Amino acid sequence: MADALESLNGLIVPLGGQPLLLPNIAVAELVGYRLSQPAAQGPEWFLGWTTWRDQKVPLLDPELLLGQPSSQAAEVQPRTLILNALGGRTGLNFIGLRIWGIPRSRKVLRGEIEPVGEAAAYITQPVRLADEPAELLIPDLLAIEQALADSGLLR
Repeated sequence: MADALESLNGLIVPLGGQPLLLPNIAVAELVGYRLSQPAAQGPEWFLGWTTWRDQKVPLLDPELLLGQPSSQAAEVQPRTLILNALGGRTGLNFIGLRIWGIPRSRKVLRGEIEPVGEAAAYITQPVRLADEPAELLIPDLLAIEQALADSGLLR
């Protein structure tokens, strides 16, 4: 039990600006990119719907959501990172993020993570990890779910 309090298995998700740091438990699967139903309405960061394991999943562009530059490269195929929805909203079990790189696993030890800034829209905390060149953003997944609900897309 002490191990759980001293370390966390996470994923570093590359984006065009600052990468995301997600706990492994938040991620369901990394799959090929497929936009089943493009967005007809909604915020700019809402790309539409993808189908994953016979479920309709909202697909978001995290770079637009967080106001970052796009990391899209012509030679790189996009992927979809399927996240577990944490808020318990009816009809929202998963959220998809379009990403342009492969997340990498990282064990985060308690003593090597340091807050480096203030929370912002959809960001719980910017942090720095020992031996990581860039600051990382811990996304506020509940705020992202709320933004989906507020936009009327989950009806």
